[in-house]
Amino acid sequence: MKNIKIVKSLLICLMVLLVGLTMLLVSRTRPEDRKVDTKVSAVTPTVTKQVTPSVTAVAITTSTPTPTPVIDAFEETDDNIFINADDVNLRAEPSEESEIIAAAPKSSLYRRIGFTEEWSRILYHNQVCYVSNDLIATQVSEEAVSGIDDPEAAGEVKDKIVIIDPGHQGKGDSTKEPIGPGTSVTKARVTSGTTGRVSGWAEYELNLAVSLQLRDELVKRGYTVYMTRETHDINISNRERAEFAANHNGDILVRIHANGSDNTAVNGALCMAPTNSNSFLSGDLISESQQLSQCIIDKYVAATGFNNQGVYLTDEMSGINWSTIPVTIVEMGYMSNASDDAKMADPVVQIDMVRGMCDGIDSYFAVNAAG
Repeated sequence: MKNIKIVKSLLICLMVLLVGLTMLLVSRTRPEDRKVDTKVSAVTPTVTKQVTPSVTAVAITTSTPTPTPVIDAFEETDDNIFINADDVNLRAEPSEESEIIAAAPKSSLYRRIGFTEEWSRILYHNQVCYVSNDLIATQVSEEAVSGIDDPEAAGEVKDKIVIIDPGHQGKGDSTKEPIGPGTSVTKARVTSGTTGRVSGWAEYELNLAVSLQLRDELVKRGYTVYMTRETHDINISNRERAEFAANHNGDILVRIHANGSDNTAVNGALCMAPTNSNSFLSGDLISESQQLSQCIIDKYVAATGFNNQGVYLTDEMSGINWSTIPVTIVEMGYMSNASDDAKMADPVVQIDMVRGMCDGIDSYFAVNAAG
């Protein structure tokens, strides 16, 4: 019995010792666990603070990029170019991989506004396009005219400059300007013109459509041609159109218009020229303008069959009075007359209209060369 009691006492002591050791270990471990917890708690907000500003900075940089300067290598110019190959691609950008805007036929003419060594920047229906310099010419040549229906009509390159003024514009300008140099008499800078009775065309639309065809035909015949406008969205006065002709060293100024009358039965074509008593122009310039008008109207009605109203002399037209070169206004027909209006809107008749005017211009220069 005594031995049993001794064993129990030892067991009890051993248990007490184990409990003590356990408590000692627990007391030492818990502070370390709290430190670990503290570290985790401290790390979490630190990471959040670092990540959030970084994301915000990226967002700001993306929304407000630094603009890259664009350097335009094209040198500015203002001249005409001619397509000297079949179906030449006009592109949206100066690259052979760029979108094709249109295919230009051989011998067609375009206004060039810029160029580099390899490309030209041109206007196609008032849209900026690009064409390879390998496929164009800067003057009428055998290559440029060999594809037209009547190559002999082109003849040799003529040392003559024709200025075409498609009358009116999309929106008129009622601001006044003098009707001629040195006078206090004024009239509107420019109006938008009349409207077709049956076609519904605005006069400024018809004038430009025919003028563009006239330009192309004159170029095929060897002339250098400049247009006062190639778009409706422009504001250029009658005086400024005459000054444009002088600034481009024109030999003649041909102003393209269509007529209108309260009497819808009135029909036919005419050309306007200054009177012999015009106080703004010299005698020689008056005479040459009348001659130009007569040559054009005669050939025009011969080609089209329009009623010939002849040459109408007037000193009321600003575009005539301000001109310093021989000038005429071609009134192609009456848009107020159903028959004339329908004919002028017909693309087939327009070919004859253009041919007649070109024949008249040829006749004028031939007469002056012979004289």
